[in-house]
Amino acid sequence: MLQMNAFGMKPLGVACAAMSFFAATGAAEPLGRMYERLGSLQFKEREAAQVDLLYWGRSQPNSAMTELLAQSREASDPEVRKRCWDTLRELVMDQYMKEGEGYLGIGLQTEMVDVPGEVRPRAAVRVLRIQPDTPATKAGMQENDLIVSVNGEMWPEPVFREKIRTMKPETNLNLSIVRGGKVMPLKVTLGRRPLIADAPFFNGQPFDPGPAERAAKEAYFRRWLSLRKPGK
Repeated sequence: MLQMNAFGMKPLGVACAAMSFFAATGAAEPLGRMYERLGSLQFKEREAAQVDLLYWGRSQPNSAMTELLAQSREASDPEVRKRCWDTLRELVMDQYMKEGEGYLGIGLQTEMVDVPGEVRPRAAVRVLRIQPDTPATKAGMQENDLIVSVNGEMWPEPVFREKIRTMKPETNLNLSIVRGGKVMPLKVTLGRRPLIADAPFFNGQPFDPGPAERAAKEAYFRRWLSLRKPGK
């Protein structure tokens, strides 16, 4: 899967040299026309059409998943069925990432600190370490930052850790941190808590979460499908 593009989408497969309809116009193409392009004889055209289909799906995920599931079963062209299936999986995985527990991706401890502008020392959460490719990294958090408030409230550890876990992925938080002797705001969007956060080691060895995460996603997709079998 490729990186998010300038339109906030995740193109499937290889980069599309053919211009997608959305990239060219900024608007969604009629659905019937997208299906026609999915079955094009031109590979680049099929790829571009799938980018557009994913954009359309993310604009109305609930109805799109129902439509794409039907097309993945009923479309006469096997290429269209496969690409609808792949796009459906992307949308279901979007849903998967919005469920579960909230996650920031930091190691932390509570300390009593002097907060600039305040008279008395008080509790703050010090960031001891930051896991790569996590919400904390994306927000620009740094080691030794002191989190002095979250949405205007202070949550000392272990309350801080538990509060984050009770929130849903994609929850937006407004933090106040102390860095370099100054209080500054920092906005962060929580992610989904990964398996490795609860089991960094297995039998004393570092735990590779990749296979387990992939299995969890596949199981989620299969459960989603099982609830939508024909006749249910």
